[in-house]
Amino acid sequence: MLIRRRWRHLLVLLIAAICVAATIRLFDWQMVAHALARLRPGLLLAGALPLLLAAFAVRGLRWLLVLGIEPDRRRFWQSLCANGAASGLASLTPFQLGEVIKIRLIPDHHASAWRLGVSAFFVERVLDLGGVLGLGLCGVAWHFGLAWLAPLALLLPLPAGLLLSVLALHLHRLPLRLQPYAEVLRYRERIVRASLLTVIIWLLYAGLWWFAVLAINVHVDFSEVCLLLGGVMLAVVASMTPGGLGVSELGSRGIMLWLGASVADAEAVAIGLRLLTPLTALAGAACLLLLLQHPRSGQK
Repeated sequence: MLIRRRWRHLLVLLIAAICVAATIRLFDWQMVAHALARLRPGLLLAGALPLLLAAFAVRGLRWLLVLGIEPDRRRFWQSLCANGAASGLASLTPFQLGEVIKIRLIPDHHASAWRLGVSAFFVERVLDLGGVLGLGLCGVAWHFGLAWLAPLALLLPLPAGLLLSVLALHLHRLPLRLQPYAEVLRYRERIVRASLLTVIIWLLYAGLWWFAVLAINVHVDFSEVCLLLGGVMLAVVASMTPGGLGVSELGSRGIMLWLGASVADAEAVAIGLRLLTPLTALAGAACLLLLLQHPRSGQK
């Protein structure tokens, strides 16, 4: 087991090293410097920060909904900050696994909260995978002239949620010690409502990416942003590299070139999107500080 884990870590480091080396070799860093010189930080902050905070808020609402916790003002604030902190950490970790921190930060934490949180976290990951795939398919459909299919693709989290509800019918086949970790799957209405919130979350992220690209003075339409977000996020998650280092840059550059952009614009987009990582991390750190200043009342 230990040897296998070491080999897995070495594989991750190797992938990251290859991608970073390829990024350094392929990018024209004079063009990158020129792109950074024309960056409009005011537009980036004014456009991206409100969308990022809105995404934290909707994620916080979805987390309470999946857990089955009534969202009063105090709990919603705690959940918003917990999800903001988790998103900030996820932007720096492999597989975005930093999000698991929010399991420990569940409002009204109690003895069985860990098992409930694991179950809810699994549901959210499946819904988010549907959201990423949906955005990517939306961009592909629009790109190939299938505009009628694009809105349907955005709703992909909904069938993903319904699939989870179907799986709930077979939970009795799990070993008894594992069944509490799948408890959330039994609540179909919660999952369906969370699926709809997932669509909103990923549309907010699409707007966030659009502002990041616009701030670097490159113009893209909605379908191209969807294609970028879906393709890059899938590559980042699959690569296992921390924060998608190297993978994100190569992925966004490759997609932009495939869409017909110039090399200069493709590399500018890659750099503009990378700027979202420190922005998300700092916003997450601010959420964590706010959460630590106002600890959960009643926590033992």
